[in-house]
Amino acid sequence: MEAQDLIFRIATNVKNYRLERNLTQEQLAEMANLGDARAIGRIENMEHSPTIETICKLAQAFNIDPANFYLIPMNANPTDQLNSLFYFVRRLQTLAQQHGIVDIFQDNGGKLLQVLLITGLKDLPGREGNDAIDYLGNEYELKSLNADLVKGFSTHHHMNPVIIEKYRQVDWVFAIYSGIELQEIYLLKPADLEFYYDKWITKWHADGGKDINNPKIPMKYVQKEGTCVYRRSADGHISYHDITQYI
Repeated sequence: MEAQDLIFRIATNVKNYRLERNLTQEQLAEMANLGDARAIGRIENMEHSPTIETICKLAQAFNIDPANFYLIPMNANPTDQLNSLFYFVRRLQTLAQQHGIVDIFQDNGGKLLQVLLITGLKDLPGREGNDAIDYLGNEYELKSLNADLVKGFSTHHHMNPVIIEKYRQVDWVFAIYSGIELQEIYLLKPADLEFYYDKWITKWHADGGKDINNPKIPMKYVQKEGTCVYRRSADGHISYHDITQYI
């Protein structure tokens, strides 16, 4: 990347973030402790290449990662944006592969990775579905939903007593997302889900032994009955939460 291109990215991103937040140059300079408005004007007009210290002060003022200033601006050509961002996508994929996820774009791989890294669980690719094991050897059933789209967790497309008996042997981990952002993680033990196990078995018998197609577990039930092991912080910072302390 040429120096002039980097200066352009910083200048454009600083201006874009400032305008998004309806700040004047003077207000931003005060928030970032950079003196008067002329300091911001010189950066935005590409008259000055800011130091790392200045970049960090601006990032703190905007509550963003300093690396954001070095990305192609979001109002740039779409393919240029993709080229700029894909470097980080590749790094995310490399991290995912270290945790047994071969494709972050397949089967909610990117979402599953968030749960594994936050809770310390490891993926169990040999089991059906997105399931995991902790460092003590305890296995878990993993479920997730996007709360912007649905309000119930999917279970199994062929629910029957055999599957239910397997479910009764493990704790369940429920992850709630808003889009791609993980919001909450809940842990439910078999006893917490016995109401649904009994309900499904009753229905299975009433239907003459016909498998139930993907019965749902309501998100509200999970939030009410489950133990919350993770909740997204106000600033979006992701931190580790050892799930074994809740079992």
